[in-house]
Amino acid sequence: MNQPPKHIFTSNGFWGHLIVVPLFVIGLLLLFCPFAFKDYDITFSRYSFHIVMIFCIILLVMLISRMALYFINKRHPLTLRQYYFSCFFEMLFASGFTALYLWLITHKSDAYFMYFGYALVYLAVAMVVPYVILFLYNKNLEKEEQLEDATKNVQGEKIRFLDERGNVKLIVSQPSVLYIQSDENYLRIYYLDEGKITNYLLRSSMKRVEEMCAKNGLIRCHRSYFVNKDRVQVLQKDKEFTYAVLDVPQAAHIPISKNYYEQISAIL
Repeated sequence: MNQPPKHIFTSNGFWGHLIVVPLFVIGLLLLFCPFAFKDYDITFSRYSFHIVMIFCIILLVMLISRMALYFINKRHPLTLRQYYFSCFFEMLFASGFTALYLWLITHKSDAYFMYFGYALVYLAVAMVVPYVILFLYNKNLEKEEQLEDATKNVQGEKIRFLDERGNVKLIVSQPSVLYIQSDENYLRIYYLDEGKITNYLLRSSMKRVEEMCAKNGLIRCHRSYFVNKDRVQVLQKDKEFTYAVLDVPQAAHIPISKNYYEQISAIL
């Protein structure tokens, strides 16, 4: 069954909708002034007051509807289609009460349904944007959790690799990581996946991951390499170069620069 992101029905999701949607709507109303109160000789100060009242109406509708959704979903999880319908009815009720308020303050000079049409168009356009943004944000959170669960491995601690924007791109157990190689503006992470050496290209820098690597046993051995110290089997030194030989036969030999040799040999 296709369901909406579960984070929508958490406390963070509840407060997120309750704060973001009304604030976004009132910002657009103040910016574009769509209800044309000037036609009724209403000053700007009074206009601001009416916008605040509309904000309160939307906030109250959101509070009641989100609480209802929370308890309904707790008893019977909503499908994605049901959630879409709930958002539509949320906008419908917000538009209905907003139209009622506008109809009353203008002394019922026009038909109520004319105001309802205006309110539905303006509020639907204003509310759908934060709805979509929040939905995609919660969907992304759910994907990150699914990625973490899919890579869960009780044999070792997990390393979360983040890109330059702070988004989780790869989660892998510490023993599976072999080494990390710098590749211009990217890092190439080599790790074991079902016994086979796999690599993942991550947009990040050596400096950005240095602290995280140090906490997880990945030591700097070269300006372009981190190596998992638990995977190093032998240090080989010839006339010109020193290499770390890993305990995986197919793995490449990792170069060790003179600046890091003494530090690594002491650790190993």
